[in-house]
Amino acid sequence: MKKKTEERLVSYREYLPQLSLAERDRRWAAVWEAMILHQIDCLLVMGDDRAFGQADANIRYLTQVTGQRMGSALVFPLEGTPVFFGAAPHIHDKPFPVYKAFTDWITETRSLGGMAPIVEAIKAAGCEKGAIGLVGFQGAGPYASNLFSQEQIQFLERELPQARLVEATPLLERLRTIKSPEEIGLLKKSGEISHKKLDVMIRMARPGVKECELYAEMVKTEISLGGEAFIFNLLASGSVTDPGVVQHLLHGRGQPLAPTTRPLKKGDLVMAEFHSSYGGYLSGAELSLYLGKPPRQLQRIHDVAIECHEAGVAKLRPGVPIGEAAEAFRAPARKAGMAFVELGFHGHGLSSPEFPRCAVAPSERLRTDRGTGPFCGRGLAELKENMVVATNVDIHDPAWRPDIGVMGPADTIWITAQGPVRLVGTPRDFSIAV
Repeated sequence: MKKKTEERLVSYREYLPQLSLAERDRRWAAVWEAMILHQIDCLLVMGDDRAFGQADANIRYLTQVTGQRMGSALVFPLEGTPVFFGAAPHIHDKPFPVYKAFTDWITETRSLGGMAPIVEAIKAAGCEKGAIGLVGFQGAGPYASNLFSQEQIQFLERELPQARLVEATPLLERLRTIKSPEEIGLLKKSGEISHKKLDVMIRMARPGVKECELYAEMVKTEISLGGEAFIFNLLASGSVTDPGVVQHLLHGRGQPLAPTTRPLKKGDLVMAEFHSSYGGYLSGAELSLYLGKPPRQLQRIHDVAIECHEAGVAKLRPGVPIGEAAEAFRAPARKAGMAFVELGFHGHGLSSPEFPRCAVAPSERLRTDRGTGPFCGRGLAELKENMVVATNVDIHDPAWRPDIGVMGPADTIWITAQGPVRLVGTPRDFSIAV
């Protein structure tokens, strides 16, 4: 009698960036320790697709998977097996739970079908009478939300009357500020992809090329190098020489306002701020290019932008107060009479901005609170080793034009004991000969 061959599920893990089980165990242990400290019995983590899908960041941190831009949830008990909910039943369930092919971090995955199955998982973990920490998403400033609707909160209160619901988002957001060696490895690869995209931008930005063609080639470069289809590119262009035309060139534009079918022309300013994603880890870069010889006033703005960036990056070292580091970016602009849209830095990892975030905070507040106030986030008073931040330089000279400035050059910086390490290596190219 023939012995039945044991079936093996297909696996795509070797074809996607993977973090080790040791990395999972490190994270889970840190989260459990924080839960014990805060007397939390179970975390209920909610994710969705806002902020270009970044609102899944806390779930991805704990599971290495996301809801594929369709929403997700995670029941993470202090004791017992975590349960991940993601994707619709017709995607998740047949012929087997789809996430089993993509990760070995988590064994219990179910389709996302409302709050009732989530409550059942909480009860199965024995946490229906305990403290349940609700985790949403706070990292991205104006996009921040606890992600729980009023109806969902009311459902939890009705179905778990003896439970105590507490806010726990900062617990995870703070743990994510310090990156492990494996996370740094993914960010380095992401930075390499960002550098290649900048190469494409510099090479292709020429008269006659449409914004959409330039944009598409940058996206193609990322995906062909193994990056995710994380399409965040604030691309903008416009003429600096058209008389009487008020431009919108202080900062880039996002989808669907970019890209347009507008062809680039000599005398254009082209600017972009984008993220590249590798294994979910985001590197950011900013760059402005001028097609031709730039006006003296615009060249001066670019020169000051470089001065701001170099002065700021030099301060990105462990132990430096966050407010002091942010001010280093701004001092050259203030001395030159420049104004800014963004000027400083913010945390980077599975989302952007992460804590600390000091790119848009008022200078006066930063100087007085030295990084301990709400603009910089959660008592993170100083920079620490193995933080990763993205820089932002978006300045203009209001004495020249209020509608045109320079974005970048900006980079993603790994803060080490030996000093700042540039993960993208953003070039200083500005004037493009045409």
